[in-house]
Parts: sequence; structure tokens; C-alpha cells
Amino acid sequence: MLVDVLIAYIAFGVITPLISPLTDFFNPGQLSGNIAIATLIGATIVSLLSQRLYMPVEFIYLWDLFKRIIPAFFLTFFFTATLFFFSNAVVPRHSFLLLPLMFSFTMIFLFRWVIFYFLSYNREKILILGITSQAAEIIKEAREKKCVGFEVIGFITTLDSQVGQLIHDVPVLGTMDQLEELISSRTVDTIVVTLRNRRGKLPVKGLLQCKFKNVRVLEGTQFYETAQRKLIIDDFFKPSWFIFEEGFYHTSLHTAVKRVQGLIISFVLLISMSPVLLITAFIIKLESPGPIFYLQERMGKNGRKFNLIKFRSMTSMAEKDSGPTFALKNDIRVTRVGRFIRKVRLDEVPQFINIFKGDMDFVGPRPEREVFTKELEKTVPYYNFRHSVRPGLTGWAQVNYPYGENFEDSKKKLNYDLYYVKHFSWYLDLLIFLMTFREVFFGKGR
Repeated sequence: MLVDVLIAYIAFGVITPLISPLTDFFNPGQLSGNIAIATLIGATIVSLLSQRLYMPVEFIYLWDLFKRIIPAFFLTFFFTATLFFFSNAVVPRHSFLLLPLMFSFTMIFLFRWVIFYFLSYNREKILILGITSQAAEIIKEAREKKCVGFEVIGFITTLDSQVGQLIHDVPVLGTMDQLEELISSRTVDTIVVTLRNRRGKLPVKGLLQCKFKNVRVLEGTQFYETAQRKLIIDDFFKPSWFIFEEGFYHTSLHTAVKRVQGLIISFVLLISMSPVLLITAFIIKLESPGPIFYLQERMGKNGRKFNLIKFRSMTSMAEKDSGPTFALKNDIRVTRVGRFIRKVRLDEVPQFINIFKGDMDFVGPRPEREVFTKELEKTVPYYNFRHSVRPGLTGWAQVNYPYGENFEDSKKKLNYDLYYVKHFSWYLDLLIFLMTFREVFFGKGR
């Protein structure tokens, strides 16, 4: 907090007096100037507090920090605008405050970025209770992803023979009955319980003691969801979880705004990109015989069928002999032009028409073909829940998982789709947009 105060003082006590036309209002040499500067510093700190920016254990990813900094910035901006409105120092233009505000919050963001993500000392220390496949996934995430704000320091096991061993290069520190002793001798911020068969094995007394010593105790599924940014659908997953878990609630306002947003943006993009679309259509027709567009029946919200529109990227007889099949890597049915437009995602652009018609949104689970959907609903639990929102041109599964080539891939992508359905929000939509632009820019499609 002291660093934040110092940053805010530099912004409002040093930069603002240099650029402000209100020399008296922000003059550090006068009482009124000191009061104004102190008020703005206070507003900054209160805004940071309101967004829980002094709780570092919640910053698993850089995005978690970003989505708290932005509201704090606007809260401070609103306060300063209100201060000007009700003060005697109102002037026609006071946009000069944007510069110190942007400076202060950029520096606050960068400071936390360095402290929580680059210095391992400040990362959240995780102790995993139980050696399971879920624990292995958490460790894998900690190793592979950059800017992850946690560090797994060890395991607690039910077997004496495992103590002292390295499991996935992480030490087994002790057994369940040694939990309190380990917590007292090490820095532990959070205990993650991944143990599945808990009857007679869970150290309930020890966990209660840890809870009241300011150590967080989380279910493995809860931390897995936060760390992996997807749900875990396995044999232990129960329907009651969906009933009592927070999330999965979509307000009518959000749904209505997404619909209006889709109408406006799809119309503007169709008009502005029409020259590119015409050139693409001409090249497709020039290279191979067949229609320019490829219409395919897909399943939409609540199971409603609609015709998905794409530029044809395969030969016109691609499924004549094989019937409906998943697209494969280096698929021989894809034409030369088709390979290029798939790589830069141009083949998906005609779906702006589907968005304009209301069949789809810009962001949501990708619509699947009915023949695949019916098969997946028989074998994959809760697969039909992905149809509770409109399908999207891009989605959380698309930016986090490779192109699906079989039913097993579809099962894995469902974990991401249900995460999106649960956390349906503008923040998540924005993140998906940014990740999609990155994929298009670097040509990661196929």
C-alpha cells in the first residue's frame, strides 16, 4: 500500500501541478492544494481496496490482476470528475487529469506484475493434500504457464512409504497426521484437498486448525477450475454440483446487450470487409469447381438447428464417400486456397451473417453438427449444458485447445465450454476476443 501511495503522490503531487491549468488548486505549497492531492490519493487507495487489490493470493493469472485494475481506474476517474463538478474549480476542459491517472494505474499494474508473478517469494504457496491425477494437472499448469501466481511446495499423503519421495518433481512432505506440524514449520497460504476417497483419511481436526490460522482450505475441483480455467468432468462429478454451485446464471440484460452488440458489429464488419469477401469468393471459385459457400446444419441454443455459413475450404465432394467426419490435421480434402483461409480464419467470416440473424454470438461454444452432438450426448455427461447459451464464432475452448479431430477432443473441449457457460461475462468475452486476435495474427488456425 505504501508503494501505491508513493505512485499516486508522484502522479497527483508532481505530474499534475506541472500540467494543470489550475495552478492554485493543485499547488503543494498551499493547504487547498495539499487537500486536493491527498483526496485524489485517498480515492486511488479506496478504489484499489474496493477491487480487492490487496489480496495477492487471488492473482493466479495476469488477467485476474488486469480485470481488477480497470474498474479501480474508472472508479478513481469518476470520483475526480465528480470532485471537479462540485468544486469551484470547474473549467471547460480538465482532461489533463487523464495523464496522471493513466500513469498511476499503469505503474500500480506493473508493480504488482513484477511482485506477484516474477518474484517467486511472493507467489501463493500451495500444499496439496492427496496424490491424484487432479494434483498432477495442477502441477503441470504451474510449470507450463507463464505469469502463474502460485507455487506448489509439496504433497501430504496417506501412505508413510511415499514420504520423502518426489512425485512429479514435487516432494512428499509428510502424512495426514503431520499436517499441523508442517503448517507451523513452513509458509503455506493455501491447502488444496484433491483426495477423493476421504472417509477415515481426511485430517478434519488439522484442517480446522489451519483454517483458523489464516490458511485457506480449498476443494481440489475449486482450485483446479481457477488454475486451469476449465471445469473437471470425471466420475466423481455429481449433478448436485451444478445445482448448488455459483455461476451458470445469465442476466437478461447481458443477453440483450450481447444480441445488440452482435447486430451492430456483424453489420459493420460485413460492410467494411466486403472487398475482402468478394476477392476470397472469386479465388475459391477460380481454384476448384463447386459452390463458394458451404452450408452445414449445426445445433444452436437450446438445441435449435440452423445452417452455418462458411467459405468452402474443401473439395465439393469432401464427404461424399466418408460421410460426416472430423476435420484432420493436414486433411487432404482441403484445397490450397482453403488451407490459407483456414489459417487466417477467413473461412469463418461469413458467419457474421449467422450472428446478424441471431443464430450465433461472437463468443460462445462452437456449434457442433447434430450427428456428432447426439453421439456425444450419449457418452459424455452434461454435454447438452453447452447449448444453454448461443454458440459463438470463437470460444473459450477454441483459444485454449487445439482443433478437435475426434470425440475424445470434443470431451476435453467440453470442460472449457462449461467453464465459459458458468463464468459468462463481458470480461471473459473480452479475453477471448484478445486471444482470438492473437491466433489470427499469428496464423494459428487450420
